[in-house]
Amino acid sequence: MTTLLVWKEYLKATYAKFEVYITPVAKFFLALISLLIINSKLGFMERINSFSIVLIASLLCSLLPWSAIMLMGSLFVLLHLYALSLECAVVVFTLFLILYLLYFRFSPNGAIAVLLTPITCVMGLPFTVPVSVGLVGSPAGAVSVACGAIVYSVIETISESVQALNSIDAENAVQRYRYVVDGLLNNKAMIVTVAAFVIVVALTYTIRRLAINHAWTIAIIAGCVAGIVVLLVGDLVLDTNISIWKMILGAIFSFGLVKVLQFFVFNVDYTRTERVQFEDDEYYYYVKAVPKIKMTKPEKRVKKINTPKRR
Repeated sequence: MTTLLVWKEYLKATYAKFEVYITPVAKFFLALISLLIINSKLGFMERINSFSIVLIASLLCSLLPWSAIMLMGSLFVLLHLYALSLECAVVVFTLFLILYLLYFRFSPNGAIAVLLTPITCVMGLPFTVPVSVGLVGSPAGAVSVACGAIVYSVIETISESVQALNSIDAENAVQRYRYVVDGLLNNKAMIVTVAAFVIVVALTYTIRRLAINHAWTIAIIAGCVAGIVVLLVGDLVLDTNISIWKMILGAIFSFGLVKVLQFFVFNVDYTRTERVQFEDDEYYYYVKAVPKIKMTKPEKRVKKINTPKRR
C-alpha cells in the first residue's frame, strides 16, 4: 500500500509539472478513439473513413477545448449518415441539436462524460462513467451521461438498420423519415439505458455525500447494483434483449476501474476519524473529520564517504 501511495504522489506531481503537455495528448487520444469507433460503426462515407483523416481531425481537436471533440464526432456521424440517407442525417441532426441545447443548459462542463459514455459502452463497461460522475460530479452530470447514452444508442440503431433503409425506395422520402423516427422513438433499449444511467448517477451522488464510513465504496457498489437491477427490470418489462451475463461482467470491471479513480481522488483513513463539537452564539456544530492518506515522496540522500588520504 505504501508503494502505491508513493506512486500516486509521483503521478500527481508529474501531472502538475507537465499538465500543459499531458492535456493535449489526452485530448488527442480521446478524439482518436471516438472517431475510430464512429468510423467502425458507420463508415458510409469513404472520404472520411480513413486513418489519415481521423489523425488530422484528432490533432486539431488536441488544440481545441474538450467540447470540440464532441462537435467533431457529431460532424463525422452526420457525414456518414448523409452518405447513407439524407433523411436519416436530417433526423439525427435535429436530435443532436436538442441534445446540445440540453447539454449547454444543464451540464456545460461535462464534455468528457459525453465522450466517454459511448466509448465505455462499446468496451462493455457501461457503469464506469455514470458511477464516476456520481462520485466526482453533481446531479447535473446525469444530463451529460444521458446524452452520451443516447448518442451510443443512435449509432447502434443506425448501424443495425442499414439493410432496411437501403431496401426503401430512395424516392420515398416520407417513408424513410418515418422509419428513422419510429426506430429512434421505439428504441426500448435506449430508454432503459438512459433511465438506468440517470438513476445510477443520482444514487451514487446521494450515498457518497452521506456522513458514513466507506461512503464512496458503498456508493460504487450501490450504483453498479442499481444499474443492473434497472436494466434487468427493463429487459423483463420491455423485452430489450440485453445480455445479462455481459452486463454483470461489465459491472464488475466498472467497479474495479472506479475504485482506481477513488484511490486517486478520495483516499482516507477511517481508523483516525475524529468527532468535534463546538458552538457559537447561534448554533451547535457537530463535525466529523476523516484525515486523508498522504505519503510524501522519499527524498534521495547521497552519502559521501571520504577516503583517507595516502601519505
